[in-house]
Amino acid sequence: MQDQTFSRLAFCATLASWVAISCAPAESDSNNDGGGGATSTSSVSSASGSGVATSSGSASGSGGATSSSTTVAGTGGDNSGGSGGAEPTGSGGDGTGGWPEGAIPMGNAPVPSAGCGKATTLTTKEYTISSSGQNRVYYVDMPRNYDMNKPYRLFYTSHWIGSRWQDVEGQDFYFLKPQMEADGEQAIFVAPSSDGATWQEKDHALFDDIMALMNENVCYDTTRVFATGFSFGGMITYSLSTNHQAEIRAAVGIAPANYNIWLPEKTRKPIAWMHTTGMSDGTCPWVNNEAQKRGAKFIALEKAEDNGCTIPDQIPTSNGAYSCYDFQDCDPEHPTRVCTFGGGHTNIDGNPNWIPIESWKFFKQF
Repeated sequence: MQDQTFSRLAFCATLASWVAISCAPAESDSNNDGGGGATSTSSVSSASGSGVATSSGSASGSGGATSSSTTVAGTGGDNSGGSGGAEPTGSGGDGTGGWPEGAIPMGNAPVPSAGCGKATTLTTKEYTISSSGQNRVYYVDMPRNYDMNKPYRLFYTSHWIGSRWQDVEGQDFYFLKPQMEADGEQAIFVAPSSDGATWQEKDHALFDDIMALMNENVCYDTTRVFATGFSFGGMITYSLSTNHQAEIRAAVGIAPANYNIWLPEKTRKPIAWMHTTGMSDGTCPWVNNEAQKRGAKFIALEKAEDNGCTIPDQIPTSNGAYSCYDFQDCDPEHPTRVCTFGGGHTNIDGNPNWIPIESWKFFKQF
């Protein structure tokens, strides 16, 4: 684990590198003020304590009401980067996966992908795929002693601004992998790299193409495909969640925003959703513009509405230790949760790091 001094130095260096493309006045109407940032562009993970920014970006946050709830403390762990590899067999195509029309009950029996029961050529390494006329890079992390007859959970993990898949792999996929292993579980992790600094419209097609290839080549549970990401990674996670509800069972946005990211026409269909926001986050704030409904608060309200939840007069938030609010009366298949804390723009808060703990708790209920 890198210490906090190194993390702050890494953040300052990154901020200087990315400020030109990712910062703009918080209350402007510009679509060029980025949300999200990188702690590093190497394959080594970085960390920050509560309130220490880990990326560059724009927007100013506003405060919110406080609440008391279950809290934990912690620091995140880190890991080393992975190795590269050759192109896989097969190619991308139309999106696949998902389930029949209608809500899938909690704890449903797995629905195997087309790749179940077949030997796979995929191993843990980097691959390339043709998508939207380009060769795109992504990384696959396969379970140890992979069983071609076992439908695994599959996590689609997106990096923050200016980083690559190596940064996500270096953090053990937002620290979810060690949480799962502690519970005796394994999963397939996919981590794509953006074409440049940020995620774009064509990255929806990239998701479809990668998932089509995965469907044919590995055994996973098509009803337990999950998405997560930090900062700009949280923003593309949110973007995908607005029209890929048939493919993604649940998603966790870590410090996301609902602006300065390409958004499709929203289907407004339900999807299980959770996100985290530091109430002093000036990059992807709780509220950027109340009138324009820009900010993490409005992601929570949108998901709560889509999921049939009761909308409170005011969402309880915390400016101290983290507090998670579960919206009430939601569709039983689509829990909706938001966790706030008195920190800044980070995916690492406390000792132990509660963000992956709560993320895994959210994902494993399905």
